[in-house]
Amino acid sequence: MESTEEKRILLICTAGITSGLLVKNIQNAANEKGVPLHVYSAPAIVAEQAIQNQHIDGLMIGPQSEYEVERLKDFLTVKAVPYKLIRKEDYETFDGESVLADILQFF
Repeated sequence: MESTEEKRILLICTAGITSGLLVKNIQNAANEKGVPLHVYSAPAIVAEQAIQNQHIDGLMIGPQSEYEVERLKDFLTVKAVPYKLIRKEDYETFDGESVLADILQFF
């Protein structure tokens, strides 16, 4: 990541509940590496509104919400927001380091 400006990453899942621990682990990994990142989660149902109304630098999608990609693709394209599906094994093990590595590929 070249810029020192904090990047905002939204992580969506079906209900937005189980992703809390993964968000914490990603944020901790970013902090340990000195990566200026703010990671937060929301239920997939509000992702469209967040994309339209908030500044988001990247979107990570929980594996159970893969179907949301089709619904959100046009909004993501218009806003030029990169997105990636989180690998199931990373999501299930709350592997913040691995997901952070994927996020850093956006920049």
